[in-house]
Amino acid sequence: MTATAACRAPEVGTAARWREAVDGAWAVPAVREGTLGSCLILVGSLTPAFLPADNAFDHVWLLRELQHGAGRVLATAVLLFGVLILLRAWLRLHPRDDGVDVSRATLALWGLPLLLAPPLFSSDAYSYAAQGRIVQQGFDPFAVGPGLLGGQFAEQVDPLWLWTPAPYGPLALQIQHAVVDLMGSNPYASAVGMRLPAIAALVVIATLLPRIATALGRDPRFALWLGVLNPLTVLHLLGGAHNDVIMIALVVVALWLATQRRLVLASLAVALAAAVKQPALVAVVAVGLLCAPTPPPSRQGAWTRQRLVHVATATAVALVGFAVITAATGLGYGWLGAMHVPGEVRTYLAPSTGVGSLLELLLRLTGHQVGAGLAVPVMRVVGLLACTLVVGWLVLRRAPRQPVTVLVLIFLAIVVSAPTLHPWYVLWGGLLLGLTTVDRARLRVATWLTALFACYGVIDFAAHNGLVAFGVSGGLALLWVATGHDRELVHLGDPRRPHRTRPEPVHSSAQVSVRGAGSDAVLEALSESSALRGTTSSGPDADLRVPAGPPEATVSVPARGQVRHRATAPRHTERS
Repeated sequence: MTATAACRAPEVGTAARWREAVDGAWAVPAVREGTLGSCLILVGSLTPAFLPADNAFDHVWLLRELQHGAGRVLATAVLLFGVLILLRAWLRLHPRDDGVDVSRATLALWGLPLLLAPPLFSSDAYSYAAQGRIVQQGFDPFAVGPGLLGGQFAEQVDPLWLWTPAPYGPLALQIQHAVVDLMGSNPYASAVGMRLPAIAALVVIATLLPRIATALGRDPRFALWLGVLNPLTVLHLLGGAHNDVIMIALVVVALWLATQRRLVLASLAVALAAAVKQPALVAVVAVGLLCAPTPPPSRQGAWTRQRLVHVATATAVALVGFAVITAATGLGYGWLGAMHVPGEVRTYLAPSTGVGSLLELLLRLTGHQVGAGLAVPVMRVVGLLACTLVVGWLVLRRAPRQPVTVLVLIFLAIVVSAPTLHPWYVLWGGLLLGLTTVDRARLRVATWLTALFACYGVIDFAAHNGLVAFGVSGGLALLWVATGHDRELVHLGDPRRPHRTRPEPVHSSAQVSVRGAGSDAVLEALSESSALRGTTSSGPDADLRVPAGPPEATVSVPARGQVRHRATAPRHTERS
C-alpha cells in the first residue's frame, strides 16, 4: 500500500461508514417521514414571514406566488403540516428494545432540507448578521444597535432590536463577525451562514452526548433521541441558527471532560460557553462535582471538603478563563449594561411576565393605574428571587448526589423564572434531559411540551401575536396528544406501581434480571461495555450500587445503526 493510499484509507473508511449509516437511517420509515416533514417546512418557510422584505424569491417563478395572498396562507398550512409530520416521526423513533434505529445520520437527513431555508421561527439570525457587521466595521456592539448600519443589514432586523445593543457574550460576537467575513459581507447570506457554527455545535453534541450518557450509566440512544433529534433542536437550534446551541455544545464538552476527570479543561470549556451566553457559568458546579473523588457511601449526598475544593477550583479557572477570552476578543464587558435588552419584549410564555401582565390588566380595569405600571416589574423581580432560592436549594441539597440532574434543573429554573422565555431557551436543560432519570410521566410531559412549543413557533411567527398563538398552539398540542400521537412511547412494566416508589426508567437498551437476597430494585439500562457492570441508578433521589457478584443478566443486542459508545473513564454511578 502506498503512502497516499494509507493516508486515504481512514477517509474512505469514514465515508463508507457514513454512507452505511445514512442508508441504514433512510431504510427506517420514520426517518423518511421526518425528512418529508423537513422538506415541507422548507417550502412553507419561503414567505415574507421569514424572508427579508427585499428578497430574490419575489422574482422567481412559482416561488413568487408564496409571497402574496392565498399563496402565503397555503405556505403557512404546509409549514404547520410539516412540523406535525416531523413531530410524529420523532415519536416513532423512540428507542425501544425491539430494535428501533436511532442514528446521528437521522439528524443529517432531517436537517439537510432546512439548510436551504431562511432563518426559522425567529429573526435573531438577522440580528446576528448585523452585530457581526458592527464588529467588522470597528464599532462597539455593546453601545450601538443595527440601525447604525443602514442598508439591508439593518432592514432585515426586527424593528424591536434595531437600536438595542447586543446582549451576548464577546465570543458569540466574534463568531458572528467571522461568519460575516466568510460570507463576503452579504446581508442575507450572513444570516443564513449563522447555521455554520450551529452545525458544528450540533455535531459536537451528537458525538459527545451519547458518550456522556454511557459514562453516567444512561442509554445513549435515548439521550440522542430526546435531545439531538428533538424537533425543537432541529427547528430552532439548526433552523433558527440560535447561538444557544454553541453554548450548549461547550457545556456538553465540559461535562464530557469532567467524566474524564479533566478539571482544568472542563472549566475552560465552561468559560468558553459563558463567553457565548453567560448562564452557562452555572455548569461549574456539575464540573467540579464530577471531577471530585467519590466519597464513602455514608457521605454520598454531602458536601465534602474535596468536593468544595474542586467546585471552587472549577469556578476560579472558569472566571479567569472568561477574563482571558474577553481580553482576547477585545470587546470588553459592555454586555453587563445590555443584559436588560431581552426583557424589553413581553413574551407571555414567561410565567413572571404572563402573570404580571394579567395583574396589570386587572389593575387597570379597576382604576389602579400606579399599581398596574408596577405589576410586571414586581412579578419579574419575584421570579428572579424564586429562581435564586430554588438554585440555592438544589446546589446545597441535591447537587452532591446528582450534579448533572441539578445542572439540568438549574438551567430550567433560570429559563422559567426569566423575564423572557422563547421555545429554544427550554433546550438549555432539555437537550441534556436524557442524561437524567426520566420516568414515563416526565417523558410524556417532555413530549407534550415539545409539541406545544413546536406549534407555538409556527403560529406565533405567522400571526405575530404571542397570546393568541399560545392559545391556538396549546389547543393543537392537546389535540395532537388526545388523538393518540404519543402512543409510540414505550409502556412501563407495571402501571399500577405507586408514584411514590422509585420510578422505572423507560429508556432502556438492556433488560437485566438480578437474583439476589431480597432485592427488588428496578435496574437501569446497562451498556454492553464491561466497564458499566456493577452500578446503576435507582431514581431521582438516590443511586443504587449493584454488587459486582454473580447476578444473571440478559442483554438485548442493539439493531444496526444504533448509537454505541464504550465508557473510557471511571464510572460515575451517582451522577444524575
